[in-house]
Amino acid sequence: MNDERIDELRQRLRSLGYLDAGVDRFVLAPARETRGPIGLAVRASLRVGLLGGLLLGPAAALGVGARLPGLMSGIPDAGVIALYLAIFFLAAIAVASFAVSVTASFARRGGSIAAWTVTIGSLLYLTLWWRNANAGFGWSAPVWTSFALLVAVAISLLLGHSVRIATLVVRAARVGDEPLPPASARSWRVIIGGAALAFAGAAALLLSTAAVEFPAKPNHPPLTVVSTGRAVRLIAIDGVDASMLDTFAGDASHLAGRRARLEPQDTSDPARAWTTIATGVSPDVHGVHAIETRRVAGLRGRLPTEAGPAAAVIRAATDLVRLTRPSIASRDERRVKTLWEVAEDAGLRTAVVNWWASWPAPPTNGIVLTDRALLRLEQGGTLDAEIAPAALYEPLRAAWPSIRSRARATASQLRSSDPEISSVLTRSAELDASIVGLLAALPGPQRDLDIVYLPGLDIAQHALLGGRGAPQAPSALAARVDAVRGYYTFLRQLLGPLMTPTPTVDVLLVTQPGRVDVPAAGLMAAYEVLPRFDVTPGVRDVAPGRVEDIVPTVLNSMGIPLSRELAGQPLQVLTRHPARYVDSYGPPSSKPPADAGKPLDQETIDRLRSLGYIK
Repeated sequence: MNDERIDELRQRLRSLGYLDAGVDRFVLAPARETRGPIGLAVRASLRVGLLGGLLLGPAAALGVGARLPGLMSGIPDAGVIALYLAIFFLAAIAVASFAVSVTASFARRGGSIAAWTVTIGSLLYLTLWWRNANAGFGWSAPVWTSFALLVAVAISLLLGHSVRIATLVVRAARVGDEPLPPASARSWRVIIGGAALAFAGAAALLLSTAAVEFPAKPNHPPLTVVSTGRAVRLIAIDGVDASMLDTFAGDASHLAGRRARLEPQDTSDPARAWTTIATGVSPDVHGVHAIETRRVAGLRGRLPTEAGPAAAVIRAATDLVRLTRPSIASRDERRVKTLWEVAEDAGLRTAVVNWWASWPAPPTNGIVLTDRALLRLEQGGTLDAEIAPAALYEPLRAAWPSIRSRARATASQLRSSDPEISSVLTRSAELDASIVGLLAALPGPQRDLDIVYLPGLDIAQHALLGGRGAPQAPSALAARVDAVRGYYTFLRQLLGPLMTPTPTVDVLLVTQPGRVDVPAAGLMAAYEVLPRFDVTPGVRDVAPGRVEDIVPTVLNSMGIPLSRELAGQPLQVLTRHPARYVDSYGPPSSKPPADAGKPLDQETIDRLRSLGYIK
């Protein structure tokens, strides 16, 4: 395009008001230079994309935060997400604007065609984005939804107008002598009318496609406890074959016990399986899907790791460009309260040791030694929410050398003539003994609920009997099976004091088969001291159940009302009164822990890799 024609185009645009103010001047600034139609389209589209990115980035970040609460842990995370989305929308809108403006420039009324195309497309997208990002919310909050739709209408009209004038100038550069409409051709009445029509259409679309809405849930429902006068100690053991449960029962002549077989669940990923046990709902509800997640560069929050070949390719690509990096499932992803959090809300004293996805521990009145607590005690340094309350860290840190020394001495009982087998057994046994030692080191008074998770048997079983390539000789395989049997005996000795109920403490045992190829049954057993007049000691079987029944069983046995959102019902292993119900327990505490020390992210990944949990 020669200088004379570009000068003429500039004069025409200026006389019609396109280069005088606001958005028009910004979008059409490239027309001040010598450009051909394609060059003008490219540069104008980039400016439209920049405008769209600035508007849509922050708006979309709000939707992402509502849909993926574990991704953002504060305002800095929201800012980074808004920046990422702004870049994404800049590129997407620039490409769309270029395609629409160049294509529509061939039509005589190309400007109107482009404007309607972009406005309607943008409004549809933003309305459906709002619906998906806030599923079940919609018109239950009319003020907030109306505001969101007004923003969507304003953004859509602005983008449509921007593409319209870009299309007009591209057509003018192509045709040359075709008259252009003045920039002020549309009156405010027309604009307001169009905006009202667009709002009505968006509202109708949202209303017709919205999911079924539910009433708002109370954040802190009152929980009235009917006291039983008895505390509960829950021992969770991973990697247990259901047929071996009697190994843990010991002499039952003075005990009353019941046990229920639990339907098999997928236990290939312990973070997912044990979070289901702790919350009483499925992974789709509680939000923890895998041990390994992804952290987006610049964010503290995490994205869940999806399964499948396509997801693996995406992970590899984003890791390659350093957009994401591996991380470990955490409490940030969990959207549902655990049984110990519910008990604490009910005013009971609680402690939990080494449960999956319990880090970072929020400020709490209960005791939480997270799945990173042992690593922090080993590494030392400033606490980073591995232990709560924080005041407990220094006493445990002082006691840690003694706890670790006793654990090593206890683990040394497990020996084998095969050095590899001995190494696996002692490593697993030392881990379990350290966890039990930490539970014993917690300060008094006696709590209403103690929970401890022991992974050693699963680690040993997976290392000794997991897939090892070529078939092994029968003698070698027999030695490994004998080693696993020996670990059962070790656990019975280690847990002897904890497995013994008292007149004021009942013992609950929950087992899962661990990382096995085919889902197998788990078990839940309860043991209590028999009253003197009861002459029927022993352990008997009751009706089977599911892992989702564990939380209702424990809470009901403690006199805590059950949430109607729980997926299970109390098992008849330790039920003392009819169940009472509340509508909801509310969401987990959103109060962030104080960030003080260096996070042990890489150290945690290295530890889990060495134990065979991740590759």
